Amino acid sequence: MTAIDELLEKFKYIESQGYIKSESKNKNYSGILFEKLLGSTGGEFSIPDFRDIEIKVIRKYEYAEFDMFNSSPDGKYITPTQWLSENYGYPDKDYRKIKVLKGDVYGNKLTNIGVYYKYKLYIDYNESRIYLQIYDSNSLINQDIYWDFDSLQERLERKLNKIAIIGFNKKYIDDSYFYHYNNIKIYKLKNFELFLKCIENGIIYVTFKTGVNKSGKNVGKFRDHGTSFRISKSNMKFLFDEIV
Repeated sequence: MTAIDELLEKFKYIESQGYIKSESKNKNYSGILFEKLLGSTGGEFSIPDFRDIEIKVIRKYEYAEFDMFNSSPDGKYITPTQWLSENYGYPDKDYRKIKVLKGDVYGNKLTNIGVYYKYKLYIDYNESRIYLQIYDSNSLINQDIYWDFDSLQERLERKLNKIAIIGFNKKYIDDSYFYHYNNIKIYKLKNFELFLKCIENGIIYVTFKTGVNKSGKNVGKFRDHGTSFRISKSNMKFLFDEIV
């Protein structure tokens, strides 16, 4: 049985169960619950969730956006994202001495993050890199952070060669969340060159998510929640072919 056939069979059974009560009070537990129902072990972010198929559980909104994969940038610094936050971020609202960086960066426009700096993605085909450009007003002041084509292509093709989008409805009853998984579409990646074009055109963008631990043993310390490449469900047609 192919991975697609097995996934469709398992999905049909899960769908037939109707609304399923979540074991967690977390309102964003839909993806973890579905993977448990599917029998996926999860936990390995560099490989697909179910055989060779990546699973994305998303509310049934065409404009819904989601993380394709995480990829920390490279550079001449030991921890490029932390360096970026410390030098070009802005103070956390609770821990003012720690600078953070949270925001989206596009390839087709300058984006303000914080008060002083603007950001943009620049694709250098000669050097085979995507550079993070930082501007002070409209002057480029830094281009030390980048992603190599080879590492991005390897991660994209390994993680997202096939992707299943699972749609669901949610209810909140008696202090519990219930989920009904009732839609599935499966896509196949076209090619890496289109991935780059999608970045150039602002269809795929990068989200930085650095912050500060607000609880636990590391409270008050810098935390990097990951740097992700994101896309909206409505724009998947530019990079993927729908196969089911």
